[in-house]
Amino acid sequence: MRHFVTMMLCLTLLVGAHAPQTHAQAGGSFDLQAYTNFLASHRDLTHEQLRGLHPTPNFRSKLDLTLTEIAYLDTIVQLYQLTSDEQALLRENGFVVSERLRRDSFGHAFLEIYKHDLPVFVSTDAILHALHRSYDAILQDTETGVLIPRLQELLLKLRNEWPNLATRYLNLPAMQPMLNDVDVYLTVALRLLGNQLAPQRSENTSTVAELLNLIAAEQPAYFSLFSETQRLIGFSQFRPRGHYTNQADLRNYFKAMIWLGRTELMLSPPKVQDGSEPSAADIQRQTIAAYLLWEAVQNSGSLTLWQEMDGIIRFLVGESDNITVDHLQLLANEISLADASELLDSSRLQALQSALAEKSYALQRINSQILISDPNNPEQIAPPSAFLLLGQRFVIDSYVMGNVVYDRILYQDRKVLRMLPSSLDVLFALGNDAASILLKDELQRYPYASNLSALRYLVDSYDEEFWKSALYNVWLQAIRRLNPADDLTVFPAFMQTGAFWQQKMNTQLASWAQLRHDNLLYAKQSYTSGTTCLFPYSFVEPFPEFYRTLQSYAEQAEAKFNTVAFGEEWLKASITRYFSHMAGVMDTLAAIAGKQLHHEEPDSAEIRFLRRMMYSTPICGEQLDGWYAYLYYRGAEQSIEKDLVVADVHTQPTDESGALIGKVMHAGTGPLDLGVFIAENYEGKATAFIGPVMSYYEHVTMNFKRLTDEEWQQLYQHPPSFRPAWVNVYLADAEGKRRSAGPQIATSVKEPQLASDLPKSLLLHQNYPNPFNANTLIRFEISPAFAHAPAKLAIYNLRGELVRELIDQTLPAGNYLVRWDGKNDSGKDTASSVYFCRLQVGNVSQMRKLTLLR
Repeated sequence: MRHFVTMMLCLTLLVGAHAPQTHAQAGGSFDLQAYTNFLASHRDLTHEQLRGLHPTPNFRSKLDLTLTEIAYLDTIVQLYQLTSDEQALLRENGFVVSERLRRDSFGHAFLEIYKHDLPVFVSTDAILHALHRSYDAILQDTETGVLIPRLQELLLKLRNEWPNLATRYLNLPAMQPMLNDVDVYLTVALRLLGNQLAPQRSENTSTVAELLNLIAAEQPAYFSLFSETQRLIGFSQFRPRGHYTNQADLRNYFKAMIWLGRTELMLSPPKVQDGSEPSAADIQRQTIAAYLLWEAVQNSGSLTLWQEMDGIIRFLVGESDNITVDHLQLLANEISLADASELLDSSRLQALQSALAEKSYALQRINSQILISDPNNPEQIAPPSAFLLLGQRFVIDSYVMGNVVYDRILYQDRKVLRMLPSSLDVLFALGNDAASILLKDELQRYPYASNLSALRYLVDSYDEEFWKSALYNVWLQAIRRLNPADDLTVFPAFMQTGAFWQQKMNTQLASWAQLRHDNLLYAKQSYTSGTTCLFPYSFVEPFPEFYRTLQSYAEQAEAKFNTVAFGEEWLKASITRYFSHMAGVMDTLAAIAGKQLHHEEPDSAEIRFLRRMMYSTPICGEQLDGWYAYLYYRGAEQSIEKDLVVADVHTQPTDESGALIGKVMHAGTGPLDLGVFIAENYEGKATAFIGPVMSYYEHVTMNFKRLTDEEWQQLYQHPPSFRPAWVNVYLADAEGKRRSAGPQIATSVKEPQLASDLPKSLLLHQNYPNPFNANTLIRFEISPAFAHAPAKLAIYNLRGELVRELIDQTLPAGNYLVRWDGKNDSGKDTASSVYFCRLQVGNVSQMRKLTLLR
């Protein structure tokens, strides 16, 4: 392992020296010169200056309602036994959300409200959750029905073309290393996909085996991949997560696509600052290997297969953030390149590289590899120009997160050691000005306001072509539609409070976590309901453009999937039928939401529509029905399934001193919470509406641990929750009590509390599972009071002897998860026994008992 002193491992996104290639540029709305000028003219911004550039509306801090003569409120208070603190929050904000009233699913919650004949609150949360569940299921069907068979066919065709390449270049000894590289590249991909195939040349067997072992270990490791120069490769990304843990073919597909989506063949070197830059010979070797793959695609008749796969993924997520097969063709045409062997001539290679340097697609906008940056060197690192057969996709939120961490931040010409981003950075860049208020403490600690301002400028510059270019972007646009409006007076009183818009931040980030979860494989990650029951009244959250955006989403998806050749026609029919239903529902909701904003009464058809949102029928047992139930692609039963998901969204390989630590930032969703909201019904009477909303969580793991949904769901069995402190203004806890004070965006109250004012605690939780056999998870919390103090987490035996040191470093405030595999510091298995886990931060320590059973 290399020794790092002043050097830092940095997985970041690029801004500054290189302007990003964007859809908006292609669409004509993004002015490159204006963007560059903006960066140059907004250096060293302060938090106050950022707030001045993006002022927030005047949120009301409190309503202080009188809870009398509000229709249905007495029934809700009695039925749900609202506590005094919950009623106090309801008076203050005009609404309350309570963790005490948790429900497993939107379907169960709505059915319960329907059976109690209560007015229903139709939240954007409910719509977004149905979108997530349906998208994830449709993606699985598309993968199993189209993408996996196509990938198998593509790779086998390329493998079968390899002997022709070997014959063509048989008499060129200089081409043999690159032919071996292509053999290894294709064999590893096919092995990961589940094919038990040996490499074409037996001399490549050991290389394939070593790579497969490193992939199975799921830890960063140095390896000379298609070069003489070693590089540190993040093999932890190969761990299947999300729906890819469900079945073997999906697990295999995940690993194969990670290989094809992250394994770079460089056409120009990266800018690094540790002496590990690949040699000119390494770059030549990888460039020739890339063109051998290009020849294999052309000569095997695989281009149509590749274009079909790329087209589907591009429609779902976006364009590849790398040089593609089509780009190689364009470059070959430009310099009249006949075959890969011509690149053995250094002058021909130079001609290719010169042509490439002029192309907008030459640069990777998102660096998703482990690169090293010197904090004392003002120059910033840059990833290479690289070919990937099916590269991961450019997503704007990942770009944002990578541009607000080391080494992207320069303040007064020095690099700022901010090692992890905040999810609020994403919200601000997506247009939520209020997020900057909650970022005050962070922006004062790390002066990155200029980066945020430039990213906001970039996002605001995108035109409608970009926001409609992929379903991923349309989903993000729907999230943007929930940003606070400039004029809050058009909304009901509870929607004029700062508390409500903090609840909408929770909605936005929960949906963003689901978006990232569903697209884990393809999105490129940055590195730093007797009697007749009914709903007497319904309140649809009045965001007409939100529903119109999702209507467009459904119409685009229906049109696209009608062109996809599925092996089973019924599968295409079910997908297109779903999107047709979704488009119709969103159209109706948009019309109703518009009428609510303008205090217009819905017509009789719209009232019937709202009352038929979800209901049960006593046919062959209780059956669920209604338009909301069928906003779920797999039908009504999917609407009542519990769904807790997590996504790793950013990786920090090292701490500030350069030590390899592997922090992985996660965004996740938790159980649903019922909320009570007071607004006028369509007859103009104050009414209490009740409905479920989502919960958003954040988490950071260590040692490159990437959580699966199954692991995440187990963590919810034990308190405390991992919710951001800014939810406290509207949220009651699991006992119905007020939560401790947290930051607020309301402009008529004091600015957000600084970290030093927030509650002080240190907490080591019981490991899970316990007893355990192979692995156990250890959770602990560090409050702001203990932030950046020396932290140690270690395992001891009954004699008090050190067995394993898990952490020894300074840590920021947050929630952490560490896995112990039952091994000692020497890597040997420990015996069955009782052990002790000790957490010490500063001069405070806590201990827990662990039981290992072999």
